[in-house]
Amino acid sequence: MYAETVKFPKMAKVRQSIAQPAITEIKNAVSEEVKRINMADRIKPGEKVGITVGSRGIANLKAIVEVLIDEVKKVGGEPFILPAMGSHGGGTAQGQVEMLRSLGISAETMNVPVLACSEASQIGITGQGIPVYVNDITLSEQLDKLILFNRVKEHTEFEGEIESGIHKICAIGVGNPKGALTVHQYALDFGYEKTITEVGSYIIQHLPVAFAFASVENYYHETAHIKAMLPDEIASEEKGLLNLAKTMLGKLPFEELDVLIVDEMGKNISGAGMDTNVIGRILVFGQKEPEKPIVKRIVVLDTTEESHGMATGVGLADFTTKKLVDKLDLWSTYFNCITAQSPEKGRLPIYFATEKESIGAALTCIGVTKPENARVVHIQNTNEVEIIEVSESLVREVKEGTNLELLEELKPMQFDDQGNIFRI
Repeated sequence: MYAETVKFPKMAKVRQSIAQPAITEIKNAVSEEVKRINMADRIKPGEKVGITVGSRGIANLKAIVEVLIDEVKKVGGEPFILPAMGSHGGGTAQGQVEMLRSLGISAETMNVPVLACSEASQIGITGQGIPVYVNDITLSEQLDKLILFNRVKEHTEFEGEIESGIHKICAIGVGNPKGALTVHQYALDFGYEKTITEVGSYIIQHLPVAFAFASVENYYHETAHIKAMLPDEIASEEKGLLNLAKTMLGKLPFEELDVLIVDEMGKNISGAGMDTNVIGRILVFGQKEPEKPIVKRIVVLDTTEESHGMATGVGLADFTTKKLVDKLDLWSTYFNCITAQSPEKGRLPIYFATEKESIGAALTCIGVTKPENARVVHIQNTNEVEIIEVSESLVREVKEGTNLELLEELKPMQFDDQGNIFRI
């Protein structure tokens, strides 16, 4: 119905210039950074050393972990991979192993064991009364020392001095499903930053942490900065790394839109499926919504294969497609949303059989503005905002912008015979 009655706006392809630094020789850089803290002082011969690896698609993940493994072996340690992903992977040990395998991390590719365990035990309670849970392997004879590795970046559900990074890999990742659920439950009352920081700090103080290793990525998902940190340096260093990460975010070049069209969402794109810093929606109880950008309607068209049907964050959209809904693994999606105390993110938007119908419906829900005059942006996903499509009403702002370049002239919004919009 909407595909036939709505007058779609004309669109033009645009490039947003985003110049950023990157590390070219990643293995050499990681090796030099680890040497700076003198590994031999932190790990003794014969010690069993767990290296945390989460479920995110971190740039150069395999290369970084390979160097950490090699450096541990050089001082006589016995390294292994410790899956640290909270409730991801369906909350099971096998699911954790398969999630890492999809990221190129396995016993075969890394030549070290992957010791997965879905169970967690309480090791204490924080000053605010928050129970602290950790993976049972960290309490067993299988581990003598722990290396905390994670990317430091902005979180998709709150803003603070410490967001997603080393403290989070401790509080939620190492906590397994039980720890992840506990952190999210207490965060609803105490706030995310306070809860993650407090639980993470407790774990850093009470587990045998040798050191932490963090990466920061630029907009292009390239490793831009790395840092090895001794346990007592983690808190202060992570704050600085987060500030650096925020200077390299990719954002939409407009503060107000009628409709945002997103080709794909997924856990490999953002923990929230779509980066909330890009779309301007958080949808978390007790957390303040971003002031900018203001987007009236969001249409998400598909989910990535790497998400394996987990569509956490689909509830951030107003409209979607039957194609996406048919791919849903409801159990994985619901389990992750409930664990994160964000059932809102698992709600199904209104959906239609074709992308054209879904976009047309969104264009009818923008108030008095005529669909053909709507301020519309079309992106591949929230990680890819360099090349975008914009509607006719935004072209003037493109021509006036210093970091925007019009690549093509305006043409009708393009759909194929199945009603799918042409991809960027």
